[in-house]
Amino acid sequence: MKTQVLAAVLAAASFVAASPAHAEYPDRPISLIVPFPPGGTADNMARALQPALQRALKQTVLVVNKAGAGGAIGVSQVANAPADGHTVLLSLLSVASLPEQAVVNKQKPPFTLDQLTPVALLSAEPVAMVVPEASPYKSFRELIAAAKAKPNALTFGSTGFFGEVHVRSEAFVDTAGIDARHIPYQGGGPLLNALIANEVDFALLSRALTAAQVKAGRLRYLATAGDEPWTEPAGLPRMKDQGVNFDTVAGTAVFIPAGTPEAVERKLRQAVEAAAQDAEFRQMVTQTGGAVKYVAGSEFASFWSGYVKAIAVITRRIAQSEAQGKAR
Repeated sequence: MKTQVLAAVLAAASFVAASPAHAEYPDRPISLIVPFPPGGTADNMARALQPALQRALKQTVLVVNKAGAGGAIGVSQVANAPADGHTVLLSLLSVASLPEQAVVNKQKPPFTLDQLTPVALLSAEPVAMVVPEASPYKSFRELIAAAKAKPNALTFGSTGFFGEVHVRSEAFVDTAGIDARHIPYQGGGPLLNALIANEVDFALLSRALTAAQVKAGRLRYLATAGDEPWTEPAGLPRMKDQGVNFDTVAGTAVFIPAGTPEAVERKLRQAVEAAAQDAEFRQMVTQTGGAVKYVAGSEFASFWSGYVKAIAVITRRIAQSEAQGKAR
């Protein structure tokens, strides 16, 4: 009897030793959370990345739009999700402004940035000033002159309060020395529709988000930010050559909940890197006018740290400006 018991114990021990302590990651579908509505820059990037990431991970990847509160709802879901690599955030870099926004508005932040681990920068796309095709402003200089002649008469659109487009637009308005009114919309898709309908005078948007509408004759570019020359359409003037030295990009990045095991984080980062090099993915991004820019590791961590500090300053400036406007 003792021999039989010992044999059973040894057999069980052998089975446990031979079995993995836990299933190998990823052992179930991955939710790729986009904290904005369909049709915007982050959503387009996620849907281009999805098939390539599935191939790299050999697992189903589901793009899930969790829009609302300028991205805070979707980001909070990831920040508070189990740190097991099965809930991943693909967002605009503007998520950095959301906790600071809550602080300056005397609210409890929906999440803190230390709840997220930055995995990789995925894109850094050039930005241009875009106007409706029916706009009376035919050049960048003409629009700036009109804005200076009639303070707060012109309007600019954004994807929501304190979002990436809002923050970059406020920085532009400050740099250009003009006063213009902010009109927020619920994401990139609604903002594009508003621009096409001539509801706002201009917006500062990425090439990937606007190229198709410009090509279709619904929108027009007036000038580009930064140094990179645009090849389609060619010959666009740069803002810095038109008297406004303004430089910015529209970036997207991948994040996971803080505390994710190092082995899981490493495997996911390797998969994102493989997906970023995937020929089909790169073709999908470039076809829409986007630009893949994969940066990870210490380089991305350093960039993210500096970006967080810079955007906090701009966020506080916006809040102060709004408070002064309400006081008037």
